[in-house]
Amino acid sequence: MSSKFKLVYIFNKAFEMVNAKQQKYQKSLMIVLVTVFALIAIGGLVRSTGSGMGCPDWPKCFGQLIPPTDISQLPADYKERYAVANRTIADFSAVHTWIEYINRLFGVWTGIAVLILSYFSFSYKSEKPNIFWGSQLALFLVILNGWLGSKVVATHLSPGIITLHMVLAILLIFVLQHLKHLTYGVEFISNNPNVKKYKNILWLILIMSFLQVVLGTQVREQIDHITNNEPNLAKSNWLGRLDYVFYIHRSFSAALLIGIFYVLRKLVEEFKENALIQKLSMSIALILIAEIAAGVILAYFSFPAIVQPLHLLLAVFLVSYLYELIVVLSKRELEKA
Repeated sequence: MSSKFKLVYIFNKAFEMVNAKQQKYQKSLMIVLVTVFALIAIGGLVRSTGSGMGCPDWPKCFGQLIPPTDISQLPADYKERYAVANRTIADFSAVHTWIEYINRLFGVWTGIAVLILSYFSFSYKSEKPNIFWGSQLALFLVILNGWLGSKVVATHLSPGIITLHMVLAILLIFVLQHLKHLTYGVEFISNNPNVKKYKNILWLILIMSFLQVVLGTQVREQIDHITNNEPNLAKSNWLGRLDYVFYIHRSFSAALLIGIFYVLRKLVEEFKENALIQKLSMSIALILIAEIAAGVILAYFSFPAIVQPLHLLLAVFLVSYLYELIVVLSKRELEKA
């Protein structure tokens, strides 16, 4: 084989290796996205069932790698021994302990999945450095949020830290959604003089939706405070104990409903040829309807525990799709030379 053919052969092999890694990156990215959404859903379940202190220490659980399943596996003074922030922990509950433990296992898997994603992103470092650096940012956010999760336990579920924990999870989803469109590419949209206007409206709606999630966590924190201080209070009386934050949260929903359906109707009418915009618009509309329905059920049917994580997950899906729609609208049809 001549030197020329050897060089061509080596180049082709190198290209195939890089292309294979990029395909693995794309698959890993979708796995990470699904994993993060699942982790948020499990986190919501932890919150709604009051399992946040199911494991009072970190990274172990009651000093064990595999948590106990019965109180007989704990020392007699476990409440004092595993006290957090000078506060005696609640009575042992195997259900709460294992819900929190599963949440932690998913957190570990998320870290491993993002680490793998970071490794495969090196195949884009020269060709598309934005993908490489975006992947490193995702890894940083996961590590930071993992550390913050340990602080949630160490501070005995400090409200501010719990809210920040959720905010970082949403920022991670934004990064992953952006990486998805950098990797797969999106259909270019035709130049439209109203695109900038729609993007500005969507940014405003996204910020309002983001604030809605934060307000929702504040409402949840108030419910935690009510249940901790008045454990025998009937669920039907919880609503009367909530302050102005709940009513702002509820009023924002009406404003978002009007704003989102206005801009979606305009987008569907003006971009009939763009299948992705049509699909995203329909998805956002359905998610919004389901989200508001879940909120109504929570408010008027005594906050059923099973609906609480669903309400949170739908809110995260909503902001995720809104951001994705903004990314799609940011694309322009390339001018032909």
